[in-house]
Amino acid sequence: MKPATDKCEKIPPWHRTKIVCTLGPATDSPGVLERLIGAGMDVARINASHGTHADHARRIQEVRRTARQRGQPVAVLIDLPGPKFRVGDLPGGARELKPGETVFLAANNEAPSVLPVRHRQLLRALHVGESVYLADGSIKLQITTRAADRVGCEVVIGGMVRSGSGINVPESKLAALVPTEADRRHIEFAQSVQAEWLGVSFVQCVDDLKRVRRLLRDGSSPLLVAKIEKRQALADLDAIVAAADGVMVARGDLGVETDLAEIPLLQKRIIAAANTQGRPVITATQMLESMVAHEQPTRAEVTDIANAVLDGTDAVMLSGETAIGRFPVAAAEILQRVLTATETEFAARLGRERLLASELVSADDPLSVATCQLAARLHAKAIIVLDCNLATVRAICRFRPQAPVLVVSESARLCRQLAVVWGALPLLVPARATRRTRLALARRWLSEQRMAHPNDAVVTLSANTTDKPETLQVIRLSRDKP
Repeated sequence: MKPATDKCEKIPPWHRTKIVCTLGPATDSPGVLERLIGAGMDVARINASHGTHADHARRIQEVRRTARQRGQPVAVLIDLPGPKFRVGDLPGGARELKPGETVFLAANNEAPSVLPVRHRQLLRALHVGESVYLADGSIKLQITTRAADRVGCEVVIGGMVRSGSGINVPESKLAALVPTEADRRHIEFAQSVQAEWLGVSFVQCVDDLKRVRRLLRDGSSPLLVAKIEKRQALADLDAIVAAADGVMVARGDLGVETDLAEIPLLQKRIIAAANTQGRPVITATQMLESMVAHEQPTRAEVTDIANAVLDGTDAVMLSGETAIGRFPVAAAEILQRVLTATETEFAARLGRERLLASELVSADDPLSVATCQLAARLHAKAIIVLDCNLATVRAICRFRPQAPVLVVSESARLCRQLAVVWGALPLLVPARATRRTRLALARRWLSEQRMAHPNDAVVTLSANTTDKPETLQVIRLSRDKP
């Protein structure tokens, strides 16, 4: 990422809600990553459940190189597998299961009727009569027989199952601690490549996050995203949100672990909890699932994206759409168009509602509220934040100000971390630049991006570099060039 100099880079079409794209074979073709960034990708997600560390390192290196060339901050999110059971390797990478068909779950792949399972302990825990769900619950099996080394199942709901697809057994009591041994290896890798964010899968309680944090080194360790996908997590939701740096509404497994009919309400509840505590929240799974195979999305998918924005999500995520889909760039472009259209119509209303929500305004955080109120009342074109940290920006952005929040920092890592925070626009400046120089670079950047003219009102917030938002120091209104 280039610091702001005499020439400013043109950013992609501005969307307040951030875009997370999962990398995979579909993003390996020449030029695809650059086009994804150009389409508005803010976060590159690595799903550690698939591929090798060598594959992931190569893709991360390409993301870093391309983002640096374009002068745009792109964060890396590495998603841990967690204690999830998965299908083994299938011939050709995939297999179609038809309703009424009999298949066997086994540890090997000795016959065409066998679905290999990577975990023998799962086979020992299954019982006749239980339901087994594959591929985020889209495929349902009913256990009919069991033997010492295999479990017989009838396909109730068919579909395409791929190598590495998740296996859910909601009725089973089998559970494992977070992090698993595999997670520990992935955590080491995430630190070696200096990932900005780490997705912790199947969080059930605060202790799960504490165990992961104990494995992190000081300094450039990734921030933790608690993935909410277990019913047990909902019972301790507020404490989990407080202990995490960010949250993900992982609707795939959540829709299997809970009643499918509850998902829309659970999504709203999780997003509201994250908004209240100023934690960025990502809404994930099947946002544009049809675009894995088709160039245009369904109307229902487009509506789903808009509703996630209206719920207050900080980011929306593409999974298979960009990792293995036929139209990865088109999916990101559609996502960006829907975000922009929705925000254009409703962003101001959402900001007003958020500021009026008294339960969000705490006595120990008055200046972030005042900053957003001042910007709204004076129709400021931007909020410029100087010398800040992540906590400061989160405190401001949780009130969903209509004006862009331009975060001026000499830390390239902070600029990338902010790529998941709603409404935040990071601007990297040279190290040891004076406050006056930073403000001048910010005003010039806003002008060159056509976000603010020299005489437009902007609100400037100066902060120190501690981790508490109450340490904000100065709010200033400016209409002229500094």
